[in-house]
Parts: sequence; structure tokens; C-alpha cells
Amino acid sequence: MKLIAALACLIVASRLTIQQSLTAGIVLSILLLPVWIVVLRRMRGGMSLLLLGSLSVVSGAVLTDFFAANHPTSMSLLQQNSLAVIGVIGGIGLLVWARTLLGPWTMALWYGVGLLVGVVTHGLDFDNVWKFSLSVPVTVIVLAACRLTGRPALEVAALIGLAVISAMNDSRSAGSMLLLAAALVLWQAVGAALSARSSTVRTLAVFGFIGVIGYSALQAFILDGWFGRAAAVRSQEQISQSGSLLLGGRPEIGASTELIAVNPFGLGSGTLANGVDLLTAKTGMARLNYDPDNGYVERYMFGNGFEVHSMLGDLWIRFGPLGAAFLLTLLVVVGVGTARLVARRQAGGLTVFLAIQVFWDALFAPFFSTSSATLMLAVALTLVARPDSAVPERTRASAFVSFQRS
Repeated sequence: MKLIAALACLIVASRLTIQQSLTAGIVLSILLLPVWIVVLRRMRGGMSLLLLGSLSVVSGAVLTDFFAANHPTSMSLLQQNSLAVIGVIGGIGLLVWARTLLGPWTMALWYGVGLLVGVVTHGLDFDNVWKFSLSVPVTVIVLAACRLTGRPALEVAALIGLAVISAMNDSRSAGSMLLLAAALVLWQAVGAALSARSSTVRTLAVFGFIGVIGYSALQAFILDGWFGRAAAVRSQEQISQSGSLLLGGRPEIGASTELIAVNPFGLGSGTLANGVDLLTAKTGMARLNYDPDNGYVERYMFGNGFEVHSMLGDLWIRFGPLGAAFLLTLLVVVGVGTARLVARRQAGGLTVFLAIQVFWDALFAPFFSTSSATLMLAVALTLVARPDSAVPERTRASAFVSFQRS
């Protein structure tokens, strides 16, 4: 069974396509549904995410039918978006089941190998190989392997090294996340020598404090030219344009907020944008001092459905409030689960990094293969069993390395 679990991790992560948007991972998750649903239902929030995800798929189809009266629609697009959500649900279920057999870090290591296989089979993006192709698989593999050694110092060194590589390859957000993860791993090691544990609420407050300090420090380093003159100039232009490095680099936020304000119940998973939607989105982007008349908006964002470069925005627009609720449920699982582990001095660098990554992606990354892949792994690592459920799980002997069962 362990071999099957390891292969399941690899297949889910590799995104091997069978036909159009149907992947081998989705087929496998359906075939093994009777196995992983038993484990998932024992987890806090497990059935909630399963229910909300399923209802989201239905909601997207209903909204598509409703807006067909004044919008063009695409059944192919509806299928693609629906399968993306189904893939996340099934992927989480399979990974949680695999975690009970392999332990969290061996599961994550196999998953990282699967991500690397997926990159190779789908082709490298030579515009920026590290940023667009290798960064996530390599980060998962390296951090999972470091965690298996049980040496926090090695994790911190790996996180810092990966942060430097990311920053030097124009991946400033990933660099900042890795540095924050390194700080939290170090904080756990120091805290473990001073006290047995902290509280989850206090740890969440620490997350916020470190996040603000880390973001400010990284912005200062970038503007001072630590990561190259080009990055400094580009960042300064973004700040001058919108008043914020975040908003300057993500003008799609204006489009998503404007579209959701006009269509609070969403537009449908198979609905294509019409002229009114395009004008609405451009108006929101123009408020951020961004010129939307450059072809990017028409071709990339609304050339085939709605892509607002935000997981929360994408899911809300495509699947309505139920889609947003599905994502928020996953974020609560990851946030609370990670805080709980950090409070007990048991969170690995990979878990912390993924938690930061998925919250970033929720606002600033599209709902596509890479963001959904990190989301699935983050949820699988942070879901905990209900107090009245006993889920056997293979763990390491070290209290620092072991994944604590609730």
C-alpha cells in the first residue's frame, strides 16, 4: 500500500493529461475515492471542503446557464474549470491518505518528484526557467529532504539559499516568502529552548508581525539594488505608479474587485466575457493608474473566460460565493493548522513556506496548475484529525520532526 500511496503522490503532482483537462490524477482520485474519503471525513474541515468544492462545481454550471442569455459560453471552458476544482478535491484526499501511510515528509518528497516530472513532461519555460518551471518542485524536494534529516539548521540554510536564488531570478515574492519561512523555523528552534509551546492565537499574531517586517525589509533591499539594478528600477516604477509594490505589480486586483462588485454572485465557469465585462474590468484597473488598453487585458485576462490573476477572484467569478467559500475554507485549514504546528515547535520549513505561498496565491496568483499544486500539498500537510478520530500515521521519533496528531 505504501508503494501505491507514493505513486499516487507522483501521479497527482505530475498532471499527466489523458484528454483535454482530464488528468491521470483526477481519474486515480475517483478510483480510490472509497479509500481516501474515509480518512478525509475524520479530519477537521475535511467534509466541509468536500461539500463546498462539490457545490462550487454545480454553482459554476448553474451560473453559466443563467448568463447564457447575454454572454457567450463555452462547454469546453466549463469542463476545464470544473475539472480543476475536482482535481483539487481529489488531490487533497489522495495526499491526506498517503500521509497516513508514508508520513508527511516522505509524502511531500514524492509529491515534489512528481512536480518535477510534470515540469519535464510539459516542457520548461526558458523565459525564466527557475521562476516559471523549477522553483516550486525544487523547493518542495529540498525542504522535504531537509526535514527528513531532523536538522533545523539545515532547513534554515536551505531556505536562505533558495531565497537568494529566487531573488536573483526575478522571483521577488518567492524570495521574501522563503526568508519569512526561514525566520519562523529559526524562531521555533529558539522558542523550543525557552518554552514547550505557545498558543495558536499568539502564533498567528507572530505571523502577521514577521510578515510586515519581512515585506518591508525585502522591499528596502530590492530598492537599494541588492538583487540587481533592473529589479530596483522596475520596483520603483511600480511604487510610483500605484503607491504600492503589490498593487503596482498586480493591477489585475482592480479588475477583480470591480467585476465582483458588479456581479457579486459570479458569472459562471463556462461564461465568456462580453463588452460590458471588459469595460468594467478596465475601469477598475485604470483606478490603479494602469493603462489597460495594451492587449494584455483582451488576450490574456478575458480572451478565454475570466482570468484576474487571483485564486480568490478567479473562483468567485467562475463559481460564485460558493467558490470563494471553498477557497477560504482551505485557507483557514492551512492558516490554523500551520499556526498550531508552529506553536508546538513542530512546523517544518516546507509547511511554513507553503502556508505563506497559498495566502499570497489567493490574492495574487491565478487558479492554475502551480497554485493549485501548492494549495493541495499545504492543505494535506496541515489537516488534523478530529479529537474523536484516530488516524494512524507514520512519524519520526523526534518530537521536533514528527507531525503531531490532534
